[in-house]
Amino acid sequence: MKLPPRLPWLFLLLVLNAPVATASEGLTLGVSAYRPADVMVMQYQPLADYLSEKTGLDVRLEVLAQDDMNRALAANQLDLFLTNPSHFLVIRSERSVTGVLATVLRQSGATSTASLGGVIIARPQRDDINRLEDLDGRMIASPGVHFLGGYQSQLLELIEVGVDLRRRGRVKLLGTHDRVVRSVLAGDVDAGFIRTGILEQMSAENPRLRDQLKVLNAQNLSGFPYEVSTRLYPEWPLVALPHVDQARVRRIASALFALNSEDPAAQAAGIAGFAPPADYQSVELLARELRVAPYDRAPQLTWLDAFHQYRFWVIAVGLLLALLLASSVWLGRKKRQLATEQRRLRRLILSWPQPMLMIRDGRFFDFNRAAVELLRCPSDDFVMGKAVASFMPPLQPDGQASVARTDNVMERVRGGVVESGEWVFERADGSQLWADMTMAPIHEGGEQDNVILCALYDVTRRKQAEQRQRLAASVFEHAREAIFITDEHGMVIDVNGAYSSMIGYSRARAIGRLPPLPLEEGPGILHTARERGFWAGEFESKRADGKGLTLALTVSRVLDERDTLTHFVGIFSDISRLKEQENRLRTMAHYDALTQLPNRSLFADRLQQTMAQARRQDDHLAVAFIDLDHFKPVNDAFGHGAGDELLVEVASRMRATLREEDTLARLGGDEFAAIIVNVQDRANLENLLKRLLAEIAEPVWVADHMVEVSGSVGVTLYPQAVELDGDQLLRQADQAMYRAKQAGRNGYCLFDAGDTGA
Repeated sequence: MKLPPRLPWLFLLLVLNAPVATASEGLTLGVSAYRPADVMVMQYQPLADYLSEKTGLDVRLEVLAQDDMNRALAANQLDLFLTNPSHFLVIRSERSVTGVLATVLRQSGATSTASLGGVIIARPQRDDINRLEDLDGRMIASPGVHFLGGYQSQLLELIEVGVDLRRRGRVKLLGTHDRVVRSVLAGDVDAGFIRTGILEQMSAENPRLRDQLKVLNAQNLSGFPYEVSTRLYPEWPLVALPHVDQARVRRIASALFALNSEDPAAQAAGIAGFAPPADYQSVELLARELRVAPYDRAPQLTWLDAFHQYRFWVIAVGLLLALLLASSVWLGRKKRQLATEQRRLRRLILSWPQPMLMIRDGRFFDFNRAAVELLRCPSDDFVMGKAVASFMPPLQPDGQASVARTDNVMERVRGGVVESGEWVFERADGSQLWADMTMAPIHEGGEQDNVILCALYDVTRRKQAEQRQRLAASVFEHAREAIFITDEHGMVIDVNGAYSSMIGYSRARAIGRLPPLPLEEGPGILHTARERGFWAGEFESKRADGKGLTLALTVSRVLDERDTLTHFVGIFSDISRLKEQENRLRTMAHYDALTQLPNRSLFADRLQQTMAQARRQDDHLAVAFIDLDHFKPVNDAFGHGAGDELLVEVASRMRATLREEDTLARLGGDEFAAIIVNVQDRANLENLLKRLLAEIAEPVWVADHMVEVSGSVGVTLYPQAVELDGDQLLRQADQAMYRAKQAGRNGYCLFDAGDTGA
């Protein structure tokens, strides 16, 4: 069946227009991720859904880091974007944008604001950081340099009090505000920069957070609902890209201004809605003051601009150059005339920079100044009439006598042969000279004898470099430390024998692979070596056969004459035995050799830490002093070996009875101590003590005999009405233990403040 002429074209238009119309109904909203991506999606997905519902358009949400947003904008993958004002200035400078549709209104309780600022936080324990001036030279955490509230606003405040972090500080860029807060809490940095509202949002999620941080340079701004350390700037702009149809822009703007604070979308995002576009001139002035993007580069000056601005000077310099050229031409003509007049002068010394000497009958009779300087002779007379071998040591490096070798060479040169080779000379001051000496026959008109031209070229530096290279190669191959050389990307190009022996890879297998670096830190190690010149540290690694070892590694960069990175050189040694010895010494210092329990020193340290934690968390703990009853008769009857077996078995039982978070230590002999944490009530504590006594009283098989011992336990609680230290708590428990012994043993007694010595 044949279709009418117009139907195919109509069908084609319908097919082509149908998908375009569908795709055009969708808009992509990019939101800058200043908090973790999952948090940002929870906050702004309801806003995208709200815009879709109100406008009838399919508004899709994309949460992007600033670099990802820049790439998405460059690829025209976004239609709308919401970001911080500093980032907006950068985007505006790089591409055309329609303009700001609206400015965000942040909501805090019953108060809303269209302004933001910066907050400077630190831990309350840092008594050395209370003012802006105290941040000089400190390590500061920031989400990024393009964050207005997370970097730029704080930087301006610090500069105005004389602290420029860009010169005397270290800024650690972490990407999000949440990472900045966590880094400050962990003590990885001295202080952190975050924007207003972040502290309040995270405090709502973690009520204890506010007590763990303090705000520096706090501003008391009436009507502003957030804690702030800096002056205020306009809030985030929501911007439409130029390719978005204006009808849709108006629909989006209408929906934004219709959003109120009670709407679920506004509550999820923590905003009160959107206000008309704010004036972002203050942000622009800030960027110009700090010379940050997009105002971090001076405008380019073209040659045409320079000519228009300095045209009189250019013309004057051009005239001077023309006069100079004319003078040069005139002087050149005069020099050629002088050269013609001096043609009969010595050819050897015609402005020739290379050392040259003339030899007749085996002795020097003419030479230039460069030769005198090369041989470091005090005057020309010191050279005149001397034999060539008189400036050489008795023997050359090849073992030949200098006199015999020079005679043989000159004999061949007199026969018309040009001879060239490397020789060792002794200068007049006694220093050694390596020279490439060329001898050639010359004959002038009227002369009956042969004259030899001797040219010297100093190769001392090259020979020294070759010697150093041979020495380096020898050291590389025979060093007991493992050495590897990589290219600029970190791939191995050569290793020595010690490398193969230590790692277990042959040279052929090692080349072309990465050297043994920590998996997580490998790129960081090479980056540090590239930036600072070297990296040194220790890490755990494995041989090719899977055997573990500990390596001490130093990686250094190698630069060429243009200071361009060409290679990395790594040297490492196996310190596994040293680490094992350190671990053994650490164990001997903090653990009992017989029972492997913590000793008195480690017990005291853990007690102080546990007491500090109890004070912070308003918790209770108990300290128990345990002494074994009837232990001495077992020791006397069956020997110290049996006593040791008994102590090991009883210690194992007590450790199994206590909880994992509790600490059991051996203080010495048959005395033990325990730290019992999270004591909720006295009944649970007494049940635990009863189980502990029951385990101690169980019979033990030692030295082919069944023996029984019991325990006397003294217990004290913390905190008490009066603040005590660890030693005082242990003495209280000791006193209570003696009361338990006096009460008949195999029991426990709680410390009473009325006891003697309490």
